[in-house]
Amino acid sequence: MSCPMSFGELNIPSSRAFWDDCEEDELDSNQDPEKLDLKFQEGAQETPIPSELFVLIEGPNIEGFGNAVIKEQSSRVICDIPPKKSTSKLAFNASNKQLLAVLEDELSYSGEITELLIPYAQVAKNVFTITLKPKVEYKSEEINKYSDDITIVRGVDANLKGVIELEAPNFIVGVTAGIASWCKQSNHPCSSYIIYTDKLPLDEIAAQPVLKLLQKLGVPCSTSYTPPRKDDSHLYS
Repeated sequence: MSCPMSFGELNIPSSRAFWDDCEEDELDSNQDPEKLDLKFQEGAQETPIPSELFVLIEGPNIEGFGNAVIKEQSSRVICDIPPKKSTSKLAFNASNKQLLAVLEDELSYSGEITELLIPYAQVAKNVFTITLKPKVEYKSEEINKYSDDITIVRGVDANLKGVIELEAPNFIVGVTAGIASWCKQSNHPCSSYIIYTDKLPLDEIAAQPVLKLLQKLGVPCSTSYTPPRKDDSHLYS
């Protein structure tokens, strides 16, 4: 598969970070690409739902945390998002008209998944993306300054007080990068946040900055998080 031209790599000036939703996103040209589709729940609306806010959270082993946020919001799952249909979901809260996408990172399919979700971004008044990444991937000339921090929060076009803009050579990949790139090229309101953490999947402590960020963005959620039991979710702590 090839990256759609409408949201390929987007370079930000040297003082900023850059998007790259196409990294390692190529298949053998002789291989037929898999056709991906959203798998809608019975009775769910299959056309894009207009929302006041569309939030995308993407990261490894995100299912447990994402399910907790969906439950806390009393949101209804609209559909499963391919290819990991059991972990990536799209949910809608009718009371506050907020749409939430929980995405297990899957770089090989990020272009196609982005295409599936762009129609939802188009009819959202505002878009926020949150990317969870291992802390070891954060690059800084002052990296020792953060050695004792469990998490590092950065943003791109972020409007929250205290959130520092993501600096080069750091970048994000995946569906969050694709949606943010599309928004930027379309002049659609969007802010992106990157949370580097040394605890993935998130545990009780590492989840705190994510929960606080969601609350600041206006997303109803609990002030605490208890990970699923390891034997139920195959997660580790």
